Amino acid sequence: MVDFEFKGICVNATAEISWRELKDSGGHHVNRFDRNTCVKVSFWDFVIYNDFYELAMVKSSLNYFMQAYWKRSSKAGSKIELAMALKHDFGEQQQSLYLVARQKNSIHSLEIILIENGKTASNIYLSGQEVIMLDIAIGKAINLLTPESIFLEN
Repeated sequence: MVDFEFKGICVNATAEISWRELKDSGGHHVNRFDRNTCVKVSFWDFVIYNDFYELAMVKSSLNYFMQAYWKRSSKAGSKIELAMALKHDFGEQQQSLYLVARQKNSIHSLEIILIENGKTASNIYLSGQEVIMLDIAIGKAINLLTPESIFLEN
């Protein structure tokens, strides 16, 4: 199980185990355990649940920020070009999650903004170290994802 919480961002990965008893071709009873991993990443009320595309977008944005951060750390005044958005539309409620690189007084940070129905609901600024922590947690959760098992009847 992975359980990570930091400044309103939560990364959870759990495994649901199911058990089945089968008979093999020789008539012997065989126990089978099936594992289904559930990954949930939430940025306040913006929830990503087992969506590999959205998880990959967030992870790649974090990774890109860190690569640009280290490359530009010795060059004062250089800007990191990063502005990524994910959108959820639930009819009456629209949510947008933005990851934007910011710079103030030659210090780079990553701003994460949640906008609900056109209004800013939450936002935080993460330092380089905090971005690495979040990148590790999301990466670990993604690595735990398993493909869906489909059972065929003979």
